[in-house]
Amino acid sequence: MDFNQLQTFLRVTHFGSFTKAGEQSFISGTAIMKQMNRLENELNLKLFVRTPNGVFLTPQGEKFKPYVEQVLGILNTAIEETRRVRIDDKQIIRLGTSLLHPADPFMALWKSLAPKLPAFQIRLVQLVEDLNSDNREYAMLGRSSDLIVGTFDNATLKQAFSAIKLGDYHFGIAVRSDHPLAQREVITFSDLAKQTVLMVPRGISEKNDLLRDELLAKTPSVRAIDTAGRYDINTFNQAVEENIALISLTPWRNIHPNLVTVPLKTKITVPYGLLSTKFPGNRTAAFLQEFVREYQYG
Repeated sequence: MDFNQLQTFLRVTHFGSFTKAGEQSFISGTAIMKQMNRLENELNLKLFVRTPNGVFLTPQGEKFKPYVEQVLGILNTAIEETRRVRIDDKQIIRLGTSLLHPADPFMALWKSLAPKLPAFQIRLVQLVEDLNSDNREYAMLGRSSDLIVGTFDNATLKQAFSAIKLGDYHFGIAVRSDHPLAQREVITFSDLAKQTVLMVPRGISEKNDLLRDELLAKTPSVRAIDTAGRYDINTFNQAVEENIALISLTPWRNIHPNLVTVPLKTKITVPYGLLSTKFPGNRTAAFLQEFVREYQYG
């Protein structure tokens, strides 16, 4: 038995579903079910009743739940108290950063807000992808990082995250420096006629889906090529190696030395903000509450 199993146990009890608990963790419902089967076997307890309509706690599960909450609460308190001692009573907030999810938009804001939130200190941590998750770096929220700066949409917020909006990213077209489109000041949809354009497949991002629909409606000769999923650094390498256009966003303008990003003329933008899990823990929740107060109303 480990603490991850206990956290998963509470997640299943909250959602009443292995599938929904899996969405929260960005793994399959089957993987969640196997975790809970293993927990029951290790403890020699029957914690859940599995039905076609959902998952329910047994009397043993009901008895077990408050003790799990207590254990995890004590652990969370112990970690927070230890961190405060180690860094002169400041509470550490781990902000994940990577090439695809740079922390710059928040850090620029933090410089002005930090004096108003003296109880907290930001620690930048390098995001590591969860290769078992379709959402990769987002899946590390609550594990290796407390917060990240990232894009979000209605589907994101329904599944797993809370977001404080910081602004909007704009779409661009990234092309190799010797590509004909690289010399333009702005790219229109008509400029992409008969071009091959690399983009994420449908169903991953509402805004990307809207952009795809607009692009194909106005320029049906475009050849849309889907990536395997969300972008990683290999996506940008592919655009360079195949010398094809790539749908890009504001924070990725300088991500690859051989790519030039030209603004795309469209009214569609992508909201970005400070993302946390829906259950971020007391320390992160307290930080977010104070941050919102100063950022939105200060």
